[in-house]
Amino acid sequence: MPPSKPKGDDGRAWTKYMGLGAQLIATIGISVAIGLYLDGQFGTNPWITVAMSLLGVVGGLWVSIKDLL
Repeated sequence: MPPSKPKGDDGRAWTKYMGLGAQLIATIGISVAIGLYLDGQFGTNPWITVAMSLLGVVGGLWVSIKDLL
């Protein structure tokens, strides 16, 4: 007899985690794109991109952890 699924588990929990991963990648990607654009405008290569990428990582992790808890 196969093991029974926990009540309320319809086998689609992986979609939540795929969404979190996509959200993290999108947040970092958008922040890097903004940093590249601003570096091009102000001629500060690569400092704004570095700052924006770090901000994107922190922001993406913050949102991901908040959604998991």
